[in-house]
Parts: sequence; C-alpha cells; structure tokens
Amino acid sequence: MILSEKEIHHFKYPIAVPGIGIGMQEKLKEARVLVVGAGGLGSPVIQYLSASGIGVLGIADYGVINDEDMHRQPVYQMQDIRKHKAKMAASRLWAVNPYTKHYPILVQVKPETIGMMLVGFDLVIDCTQHLPTHLVINDACLVHNKPFITGEVHNWMAWFAGFNMPLPDGSTSASYRCALPLTEDYRNFDAGAIGATHGALGMQIVCEVIKYLMDVPAGIAGKLYGVDYLHNQTQVHELQPDTALIESTRAAGVLTAEAYGLEIVPDVED
Repeated sequence: MILSEKEIHHFKYPIAVPGIGIGMQEKLKEARVLVVGAGGLGSPVIQYLSASGIGVLGIADYGVINDEDMHRQPVYQMQDIRKHKAKMAASRLWAVNPYTKHYPILVQVKPETIGMMLVGFDLVIDCTQHLPTHLVINDACLVHNKPFITGEVHNWMAWFAGFNMPLPDGSTSASYRCALPLTEDYRNFDAGAIGATHGALGMQIVCEVIKYLMDVPAGIAGKLYGVDYLHNQTQVHELQPDTALIESTRAAGVLTAEAYGLEIVPDVED
C-alpha cells in the first residue's frame, strides 16, 4: 500500500467519496505536477492540488509577493511581502499537508530552462496568464510529450483548456497554438483583477486535474471552457487538432526568447 495509516486518516473524507477510495487517492499520491506561476491563478491551484494529496508538486515562480496582490493570492500572509513566492508557497502548503513534497523552483520559464524544468513531471499547469510563456511551455510540452493545462482570467471573463493530452481513441488533443484564435476572444485587457474570479477558475482547473489524474473519462482533454462569471455562463468548445501545425511546431522545437517576445529577467539571487 502506498498510503500510510496517517495519510489514510488525513484523506478519509475524499477516500469516502463514491468511486474514489484508497486506489484513486493513491493515484494522486503517485502524480507529479508542475505548476508555473504562483500568483493570482496559481495560488488557489497549488493550494487545492496540495490539499488533495498530489505526491510531488513543483512550484515555479521567480517573483516576489506584493501587498497589492494579496486579495487574490490567499496562500500568502502579510509578513511574506517581498519574499519569493515559490519558497513561501512551499512552506505554507507543507504546513497544511506535509504528505506532499513541495519543490520551489525560483527560475523563469525560458527556452534555456524549460526542458530541465519538465523532467520528472507528469503534467504541467501554466498559471502565468502570459502569452509568451504559454507558447514556450506549449512548444516544450509538444517536444517532450507532456500534457499541458492553462487558462487566464480577465476581469469577469476567463477560459481554461487541456492541450497535448491523450484522448480515448489513442490520439492526442490539440495544442495551445491550435486554439489561439479562440483564446483571443476571451481576452479583456481592461484594468483590474478580482480575487474571487481567480479563485473560481483555479478551483475549476483543480477539479479537472484531479479527474484527469484519476482517469475519469470525458474530462478536460481537447476542450476549452469559456466562463463569464458576471452572467454565470459557461461555453464548452471542442478543440480540433491542427496536425500540420502540431508537427511543424514539434519539428521546430523550442524557439528563441526573441521569437516568443519573451523578456528575460535576471536570475534570482537566493
């Protein structure tokens, strides 16, 4: 048995859910998930992934905690301001669930680092809400055959989707590049950010991740969910893989930072 007696007690309520049991909880224990970005969207994602019993959780973020972001980053506390997000997140999450291994990664996602960062992880969740970073991760996931989930929140509007994921017929779902025209429809660059909408989208992503890791059929793979929180409306879009685009992206590999329009920041001095 993978779970200890203490873990079985700790997770007794999710284990009691019909269809989960010890077997499914052990699947979560065996999972290794990399979350890129521990800010407004990443904060609720890492909190509930950790609390659910994921075995290994990588938290990649080179930024620091700011006072004006606290309303949508509840994993942190006021005394954490100006400290590194990844390190403080790992500390806070361990205090809630010591059974998950939390690894802070104080590294920017860029062409020179992304291959190294993917090693050992089963699934990548990009919570950066940053187009160049989405593209770097997408291309690297195609090259290294890693499933990839990402999403964004813009005021009351949001979207999230699963890319490069296995489908029931044995094929693989669309890439992020295949969905770019659709994701643009959900972008709203007006000022401001609402904490509750970031939390709501984070919870939806975690629910889908848990189902994916438990092999629940008809999940997020190949679907893009568009959400209007103001009017409480959700649209589900079936994504079609552009085979030629996917193959050309895989053949080209990870491009340069300049090609992605990615601004390189100095390495973190720990």
